[in-house]
Amino acid sequence: MKRLLTELGFPSADDLLASVGYGKTSVQQVLGKLAPAVVHEADSGPDPRAQKAAKKPEGAVKISGVDDLLVRFAKCCSPVPGDGIVGFITRGRGLTVHARDCLTVVKNVLDKERFITVEWDGGAPTKRPVRIAVYIGQDRPGLLTEITGAISSRHGNITKAEVTVTEDRRGLNHFVVEVDDLRQLQEIMQEIREIKDVINVERIRNQ
Repeated sequence: MKRLLTELGFPSADDLLASVGYGKTSVQQVLGKLAPAVVHEADSGPDPRAQKAAKKPEGAVKISGVDDLLVRFAKCCSPVPGDGIVGFITRGRGLTVHARDCLTVVKNVLDKERFITVEWDGGAPTKRPVRIAVYIGQDRPGLLTEITGAISSRHGNITKAEVTVTEDRRGLNHFVVEVDDLRQLQEIMQEIREIKDVINVERIRNQ
């Protein structure tokens, strides 16, 4: 065990077991050190997990080097295909996918052992929710209809809307929109910007 810990770079057996539990270190890696002959024999025959491994991870994210992890998307940054992403291993919650510029990633940048490389699977399109804020310079009849029409014209699906209008007729509208990727999101935001009396549109993240 001491030799194993030294070769894998862990200070204690508890650290090694925690890494296996997180999914950072695979059982195959450990067995490869403890019983290489057995691992070699197993690798030489048909792999009963081959069919399972061929399946795409849920959420259209390919995970490099790790199998059987629970994958979820971080609500703080709501990444969509096209965003740079990184996997963050969370105790008891599996793998959480964050945008690379998410504040959670920035705050934990020194905890390198809990990060893992992930990438979008371009062959498996999936709808991802994203939150946008639309700032209104002057509210008027029909403006909300034009905004929702702009979203629909780019095939975005609105799942939630919050509309606020102040006494001086300015407004702030929040929408949760399902999109296929970053490009579609950018097209939707540009379409909204071109509407009269809309003064700004921004993507809301890290909330």
